[in-house]
Amino acid sequence: MALDGHLENSRPARPAVIRHTPVPPPAGPAIWWLAPGLIISLGVHFVLFCLLLIVNFGQAATTDQQETTMIETKVEENTQEKNLENPDIGMDPDLPTNYNFNRKEDVSVPGPVNPTEAVGIFEAPDGAPKTVAPPPGFGGNSGQGGGVDGPIAGKGNLFGTATGMGGPKLVAGGFGGRSGATRETMVREGGGNGQSEAAVAAGLIWITQHQAPDGRWSLDAFPSHGKCNCTGFGQQNDIAGTAFGLLPLLGAGQTHKGTGKNSKYAKHVERGLKYLIAKQARDGNFGGGALYAQGLATIAMCEAYGLTSDPQLKGPAQRAVDYVANAQRDAGGWDYGPKGAGFDTSVGGWQLMALKSAQMSGLNVSKESMSKANRWLDSASSPDGGSYAYRSAAGSGSGGRMTAVGLLCRQYLGWGPRNPGLLKGVQNLRGGPPSQANKDLYYYYYATQVMHHIGGDAWDFWNEGKVDKGAKLIGMRDLLIQAQDKGGDAKRPHHRGSWSPQGDGICGAGGRMMSTSLALLTLEVYYRHLPLYRRDMSGGKDMDAQ
Repeated sequence: MALDGHLENSRPARPAVIRHTPVPPPAGPAIWWLAPGLIISLGVHFVLFCLLLIVNFGQAATTDQQETTMIETKVEENTQEKNLENPDIGMDPDLPTNYNFNRKEDVSVPGPVNPTEAVGIFEAPDGAPKTVAPPPGFGGNSGQGGGVDGPIAGKGNLFGTATGMGGPKLVAGGFGGRSGATRETMVREGGGNGQSEAAVAAGLIWITQHQAPDGRWSLDAFPSHGKCNCTGFGQQNDIAGTAFGLLPLLGAGQTHKGTGKNSKYAKHVERGLKYLIAKQARDGNFGGGALYAQGLATIAMCEAYGLTSDPQLKGPAQRAVDYVANAQRDAGGWDYGPKGAGFDTSVGGWQLMALKSAQMSGLNVSKESMSKANRWLDSASSPDGGSYAYRSAAGSGSGGRMTAVGLLCRQYLGWGPRNPGLLKGVQNLRGGPPSQANKDLYYYYYATQVMHHIGGDAWDFWNEGKVDKGAKLIGMRDLLIQAQDKGGDAKRPHHRGSWSPQGDGICGAGGRMMSTSLALLTLEVYYRHLPLYRRDMSGGKDMDAQ
């Protein structure tokens, strides 16, 4: 339908058409017409490559310069050579300390080392022997025991050495020599040897083989516990027997918390301690009858606590110590029962050593107990202080056993190595030296400790049998090694490692368990208690008799 007449007969216009006319390629090879683009691209990449080289060389030069500077700085910081030859390194490498370090030479002089020169000062006369002053607070600088923690002799925790490291302190008379390299050094320097240590090892095997399943050791029933036919029965007393079983193990550094080399008998020690704790009454009494057993068990409990600081042992050990202190007579000393009418030096020796073990373990011991102990020893001694009585007054009826007990107590209560009474007593002990004809392990146990603490010629005489003019007697060490059962009896092989009580007046009552225990403790003397008068552990003026 037409809208108007003008448009009715009109036609739509055709769209425009774009035609492509190809341009003919230039004459010649195709590479020539691509050349401009390639040249431009190569130029750009060359410029970028040069820029990268410049940056890398600059960084390398900077790094080399920094490294050179650092190396030069390190050389400047180490221009002073370290002293690698002074074994006494401490806060000041040039200031020797007072502690017991092994030295390369006996005498050290300043200056560079010349191996062709003789040790010491050229053509200088020999100087008089001198002791080294102990650390501050060490036994009041009097050379008589004492912990480094306080003024009370022997008092203080044994752990945390004054040199800043952990482990037992080397307190004079203390327990710090019982294990590790210290034990080996003490054996070597104190006069022990491989045979004595082998005898200790064999004896400990025998001890542990005869422990009951509930942890006790018996003086009389040990063969049934060992399932053997061992002989040498003693009187019935399981408290004393258990103490005699524990003490040699503790003396060798074996505890219920042992690790490494000291863990071999940990379970045996643990069962023994648990048995004693189970038998202990609320007042601290272990119930062993006479105070002999109480003193022995208290020593064992205190040593176990002192060696481990186990808080579970502190209460039982302190209660045992309190019972011993309360059983002391008002006039001093101890008898068979608490607050006895008289004194018994044999019983008193075990009680006093229990109190000293408590002090060295950090437990509480009253000064009054020690003062009364001195009064007891005064009443039991001869006028010159060189011998001691068993039960009577002023030295009458004294003998070698009680003299050894009294002298050891005096040493722990403060007598110095030059005390006239002690020197007289040592002379008396030398009159009864170790002998195969005199079997008395109780006497040898105490006398050996006295001689070990006094040291010097007296100790060489006692331990190795050395006397003047080249003559030589049998020493305590070799006597015990020879007397130990070697298992030669085919009918009783279980005796191997033990000591027979036959012919021993005192150990006959305690049997093979007591004789073996005392023999082991005597062979452990080199490290069981550190020497009271060791030169590098004590110094100053000796204490006079009080």
